[in-house]
Amino acid sequence: MGAASGSESVTINAPMDAVLAAVCDLPSQPKWFPGLISSTVLATDDQGRATRARQVNDVKVAKDEYELDYAYTDAGMSWTLASSSKAQKSSRGSWTLAPAGNGTKATLSLEIEPAIPLPGFLVKKTMNDMLKGATKGLKNYCES
Repeated sequence: MGAASGSESVTINAPMDAVLAAVCDLPSQPKWFPGLISSTVLATDDQGRATRARQVNDVKVAKDEYELDYAYTDAGMSWTLASSSKAQKSSRGSWTLAPAGNGTKATLSLEIEPAIPLPGFLVKKTMNDMLKGATKGLKNYCES
């Protein structure tokens, strides 16, 4: 199976700056991102934002430890896998935010190429579960 990709959006009843602060706070992501066990910032830019982090994730099919490189815009953040890991050959993703009435529309986009052989249906299900769980988790976290 090659790379799997997808995206999921959710409207959050919180201002965009609060949602952006939540997605950029990597050490707090395990509180709301399903399967994420830990997220440790390894390097920051001159604004104190993470430019590299080590994460440990358990996504049902495998427990994985890897490093991600981050980039930022005024309306979100993106990341790429720094090097192959036990479960991923490559991955990249982003959170894109936009105003939505009195709230914020948050879109998570992911593309992951597994390093372990998995049936296509399992890769798609895992991707779909991660997208839905993360957007729901972010919404609940920001609205609590």
